[in-house]
Amino acid sequence: MKEHFEDNTFSLIKALHHTKIAMDYFEDVSKDYEYSAKQVMLGYVNKCKWILDNVRHRLPQEAVNEIDADIRDALFLDLIEDKVIHFNNSQKETLENIIELMSNGELIEITDKKNHL
Repeated sequence: MKEHFEDNTFSLIKALHHTKIAMDYFEDVSKDYEYSAKQVMLGYVNKCKWILDNVRHRLPQEAVNEIDADIRDALFLDLIEDKVIHFNNSQKETLENIIELMSNGELIEITDKKNHL
């Protein structure tokens, strides 16, 4: 009999999110390899998939729904991070303020200064 996890904490969701990111990157890198190395990378993809599936089957459906929504586009945050890392401190602070406002339900309107006289 499998143990049933009741834990749907932030850490568990983040662990699964990062497993999905790893799976996506292993799958992506496998495209550039020939047969032998490609099979190794695809083996890692399968191991990540096993982890995701194994944990998902031990969680209540409500937690699975939350996890599925979180990992659907797992690389999105990596793409954002790749850009934000080059921001200066002022830009990072502005972005943090925008995110905080949006997370509180505020509507953020972006205007293009070039189109204003």
